[in-house]
Amino acid sequence: MSEVEHQKEYAINQLDIQFWYRRVYVLCQSKLLSTSDAEDATQETFVRALSRIHELRAHEAMGSWIRQISHNVCVDIIRRQKVRATQLVEIHSIADVEMDTVVQRESREHIVRLIHALPESLRETILLHYYDEMTYDQMASWMNVARSTVNERLSKARQILKQQLMTENTP
Repeated sequence: MSEVEHQKEYAINQLDIQFWYRRVYVLCQSKLLSTSDAEDATQETFVRALSRIHELRAHEAMGSWIRQISHNVCVDIIRRQKVRATQLVEIHSIADVEMDTVVQRESREHIVRLIHALPESLRETILLHYYDEMTYDQMASWMNVARSTVNERLSKARQILKQQLMTENTP
């Protein structure tokens, strides 16, 4: 194996794509809202990360390093579009529950719309918790905030969603 091939293999081993993929995807979803843009941004994040893995000084910093790359990719996409995408992201597995009736599907779609109406930081927290099933500590580490901030954001997001649902159901 040549030195270049060995370096590429080492880089791929250092960047555990399976581990980071969902987190990067959720971050991109929360910033871009469009499924196709989020998928493109996620892919571009890993392309950039693989090409720059040599810049990573400490493996422990991988989370914040890849998060920054992902953020930069999303900013680049937004700049290229000049107008933020407004279509809703299809979240396929907020809860991997088969919904049989039209009413249940409409209800789920309505909740997804409400989630997308949340401010970005609250939306990202909700998606990381329910879509990626991350713990509070994992979310705090990924978002580079205190655990108490995660708790506050999740609590505030739930409160907003509950209030909106209650308001809609009041005659």
